[in-house]
Amino acid sequence: MEMGSAQNRGRNRALSVFLCSSSLWLFLVFFSFFWAPHGVLSQQTSPVFACDVDANPSLTGFGFCDTSLGIESRVKDLVKRLTLQEKIGFLVNAAGSVSRLGIPKYEWWSEALHGVSYVGPGTRFSSVVPGATSFPQVILTAASFNASLFQAIGK
Repeated sequence: MEMGSAQNRGRNRALSVFLCSSSLWLFLVFFSFFWAPHGVLSQQTSPVFACDVDANPSLTGFGFCDTSLGIESRVKDLVKRLTLQEKIGFLVNAAGSVSRLGIPKYEWWSEALHGVSYVGPGTRFSSVVPGATSFPQVILTAASFNASLFQAIGK
């Protein structure tokens, strides 16, 4: 009879552990789906777009914001207005803003390579492993005209 009650105590203990872990799991699911998004969504703001002349009328005078001009004219105007330091700054993942031209900061990894994303900055791990990849941006790699470089990155 004692063997049977020992088995029952073992089953009861296992059931208690299972119920506790299940309760914890349900709490975490509830927390992540119902509570956490409200805090995250309430902190998000609408994205800032360059050349939004309705929100920032001072941009009206810039040629690169004039949609009646051709693309080549607009690009030349923008590149002419950027300093060398600003141009170099756009060659990395986290491009800083150029407030004098109405250009907001930009995360090329999370906002451009896979479509537009408003979920936050690109992947960061630590200073030892700063991101999900360490390869140059696609535009820079393409500018090398080195097909074997693309093959090496793909491996």
